[in-house]
Amino acid sequence: MKTALIALLYCLMPVPFTPTGLPVVYIDTEGGAAVESKELRIDAELRIEDLNGTESLEPLACTIKGRGNITWRWPKKPYRLRFADDVPLLGIPAHRDWVLLANFCDRTLMRNLLAMKVSSLTSLDWTPRCVPVELVLNGRHLGQYLLSESVSVGPGRLDLSPGGYLLESDFHFDNEVQWEDYHGSSTCLFCGIPFAVKYPPARELTPEREAYIKKYVKDAASALYGKDFTDPDKGYAACLDVDSFVDYWLVFAIMGNSELGHPGSVYTHLDEGGKLKAGPCWDFDWCLTKSGTNPQRAAISLNKGAFWYGRLFKDPAFCALVRERYEELLPELRLIPDEIDNYKAKLAASARLNFALWDPVMDRWENKGLLINGDETLSFDEAVTQLRSTFVARLELLSCSL
Repeated sequence: MKTALIALLYCLMPVPFTPTGLPVVYIDTEGGAAVESKELRIDAELRIEDLNGTESLEPLACTIKGRGNITWRWPKKPYRLRFADDVPLLGIPAHRDWVLLANFCDRTLMRNLLAMKVSSLTSLDWTPRCVPVELVLNGRHLGQYLLSESVSVGPGRLDLSPGGYLLESDFHFDNEVQWEDYHGSSTCLFCGIPFAVKYPPARELTPEREAYIKKYVKDAASALYGKDFTDPDKGYAACLDVDSFVDYWLVFAIMGNSELGHPGSVYTHLDEGGKLKAGPCWDFDWCLTKSGTNPQRAAISLNKGAFWYGRLFKDPAFCALVRERYEELLPELRLIPDEIDNYKAKLAASARLNFALWDPVMDRWENKGLLINGDETLSFDEAVTQLRSTFVARLELLSCSL
């Protein structure tokens, strides 16, 4: 209660901001308007100061609105930015669409950052790039945010042809063009998996193109759950890019992200003349929990029954590919704990300010009274130490389970 009251008072009046070594993103909305909607874009101006406090990006016009589902309902709000033209930010290639992730429930402030690092080691077509920053909105410091590329299609991001598709599978089921694929298999944990077309936009999706992608997904599921599913010409390999599904599963398994099983923020994409591919990775606020190292929970935390993987792992050839790929990635994965140490040093000063403002324990409001990651009551140092040991334990768990 005390922490929440401090945060409320802080939001009502400006407080001096102490530099933390991270870049500072300043956003001023027109007339100082509050950002209170995920639908209404507000005109704003954005500028960025670099690590030394000197100007690194002159003021640019943009719009800002809220974003997220559960994350939007928490006290520390995430935001979506849009510029009139493509703009590079903090070393990330130019684009007009960006997001500011709040990382509210993450006591380590590095789960999404770490997940994107792991994803970047794989052969997935594209992984969103991101940079930790301080956010000052209308003169008020709101704590540490992750400035990130949004999941979007275009040069420099997920580069699809005009005839390509980006699909999202998410249990919120809140997209304009969406459906469920019922594969009718008694061997799968799910009767239906939600799919939605994120690209092309609904306004550009013709009835013919909508029918095509729905049929492709249906045919892929039928091949996967058919009696000849291991046949290279008749089975799933004729429809799915198997290597991408291997790498995508490994990122979720390494990070212990159970969102693959809901599913939530699970992406696939299809380009003209190609096969359905997994990715990109997104939304790792909830992962690397200490419980994910418990051997009794391994079957759940490894997501072997999630999405279409319940069927894929029934093919010995797929299992062999997963083992082989994991062993290829393992030398680089064993360097990740050093990256965690580097992140800890880089984020420590920022974390002190951030958690003077926000109490991640409040995430239990949206989780039936339960903590989400289980480290919300720890200090930043304690939480990062636990995250590091959990990551190492995940590698050991995979080495013993594949």
